[in-house]
Amino acid sequence: MNYSFYVTDIETTGLNSHLHDVIELSMYRLGEEADRAQKTWCFKPLTPETIDPGALRVNGHKLDDLLWKTKEGRERYIDPNIALVDIENWMAGDGLPAEKRFLIGQNVAFDKERLEVLWTKCNSKDSFPIGRRVMDTMVLELFFDFCKGEFAEGYSLANIIKKYGVKNDKAHSAASDVRATKEVFEKQVAFFKTLLVK
Repeated sequence: MNYSFYVTDIETTGLNSHLHDVIELSMYRLGEEADRAQKTWCFKPLTPETIDPGALRVNGHKLDDLLWKTKEGRERYIDPNIALVDIENWMAGDGLPAEKRFLIGQNVAFDKERLEVLWTKCNSKDSFPIGRRVMDTMVLELFFDFCKGEFAEGYSLANIIKKYGVKNDKAHSAASDVRATKEVFEKQVAFFKTLLVK
């Protein structure tokens, strides 16, 4: 295949892309069965003084763990400068340059912008392993409804997975949200493929 596709989700310490930090990243590489893989990383925040307690209430990450005050926190949350190397090496397994990689996600522009900021904060902007192309499950769903002329009440991941009968065991966990988003995307693709059958 000439391209690779990564279903992606992050969790952060707040909503401001420059003020707050990515603390969890999960990616699911699509492709042939042998190539499919999911990996999740948790990061120690670079600017812990900006952590929004409201964000932690949503995503379930604990402040003491993030600050390495606990054994579990020190084991789980990696220095981002070290983790980025592991992420780049894992993605390099597809044998493709960054511009041949797509991100797929729910409101994926949010995730991509914050990942770009993370690489910049770690002085690794030039090695950012993802190209400019994205596919957004929310936009795909909105486009489908636009074509029908009927709109849903909302296009959050929770609303879309309900429509497709997808389960999400732990919402606002990047690893679980990625699996749910992957299933939604596969169902969207399957539906659009039916429209191509003549």
